[in-house]
Amino acid sequence: MSDTENLSVLLIRLGKRDFALPLDQVRYVAPLPADFSYAGDQAEDYFLFEGGALRYVSLWDGLKQESTYQEYVELLSMLPQRRQDHLDWMGALETSLRQGVPFGKARSPYECAFGKWYYSYKPSDRRLTLLLGQFEMPHARIHGLADRLLGLVDQGRREEALAAFDEAEHTVLKDLMRLFDAARELVTELQRRIVVIVGDGQKSYALGADGVRDIVDVAADRVQRNAIEVGGAAGGPTLLILEDGRVVPLLDQAMFVA
Repeated sequence: MSDTENLSVLLIRLGKRDFALPLDQVRYVAPLPADFSYAGDQAEDYFLFEGGALRYVSLWDGLKQESTYQEYVELLSMLPQRRQDHLDWMGALETSLRQGVPFGKARSPYECAFGKWYYSYKPSDRRLTLLLGQFEMPHARIHGLADRLLGLVDQGRREEALAAFDEAEHTVLKDLMRLFDAARELVTELQRRIVVIVGDGQKSYALGADGVRDIVDVAADRVQRNAIEVGGAAGGPTLLILEDGRVVPLLDQAMFVA
């Protein structure tokens, strides 16, 4: 590009920041599979594209950015644990009902680890908000079993308590487990990371990112090349000043494939 030509770029998202790629280097944009290890120590080395293996570059790692979807990564780690907590909770209640051992689990739906998270978490996605809203009733009913059924045992009505426990295990607990599974599936789906295939005509690379913002043309007088001086010499990134006033670093292919 000459110093008088506009620069066409693809704006991409990485966490809370935007970056730009020269449009003439972009070949294709594709979704990253949900099971693809996109960043960190376990990041994939290659991405399969059109039958060939391209070198994969995690822009999150290279640019030290946390993914937009980090909260969902944490949810995927947490949900199976909280699901198991409630299976263990029911197991402890059954043992207490049958054997008379003290029951030491949380009796309030606000006091268990899931409840403490649930009543403080505010999801940003509408579908996740609606799904999580369905947890409140079965979760509260599960925790309400302890006082009700242990109260029956104290009244000498153990068989009645065990029958009620068995019914709850096949109804309300089943509903709660289904919701945990549905939440995990939805959180996986909500992570819509992408891979941008870039190339210079000889080599191509796959760059992992959170998403695409837009394609824009930047006037030549809004392109500041080598904008930052390092040790007295120009060596920083090229910066683009967008029409809305934002300053976005330009990622040339040579920067991340060394």
